[in-house]
Amino acid sequence: MQHNDYYKNSSQNNLPTKSMTENVSMVVYVMQLISVFTGGLFSLIPLIITYLFRTQVKESWLDHHYRWQIQTFWFASIFYFLAWVFGLIPFIGWIFSIPLFLLASAIVIVRSIRGWKRLSIQKAPQNLIE
Repeated sequence: MQHNDYYKNSSQNNLPTKSMTENVSMVVYVMQLISVFTGGLFSLIPLIITYLFRTQVKESWLDHHYRWQIQTFWFASIFYFLAWVFGLIPFIGWIFSIPLFLLASAIVIVRSIRGWKRLSIQKAPQNLIE
C-alpha cells in the first residue's frame, strides 16, 4: 500500500472522523482563547463564524456548543465593557477596571476550555453548577 493510498482510503481505517461543524466549533474555541491576549478585540471574528455556522447544527448536540460560544462572547463583553468604562476614571476607576478585565478574561478561558473538553468527547457543554 502506497503512502497516498492510505490517505485516499481513510474510510477503511478505524479513525473517527469529525464533521466540518465540529472542526469549526473547535477552531472557534481556539480563537476565543487567542482573543484573551488581544483584550477581547479579536473576539468578534469567532462570534461571526459561530453565527454563520449555527444554522447548520440546529437541534443537534453541536447546537449547544455554538450557543455556549455565543454566550461566552456576550458574558465576557459585558465585563470587558465595564472594565473599559471604569478604566476611563483615573485612579479609583482603575481599582475596578483591572479586576473586571481579569474576570472577563477568566470567563473566556474557563468557558472555552470546558467547552473544548466536552466537544472532544462529543457531548454538550455543562454549566459549572450542573
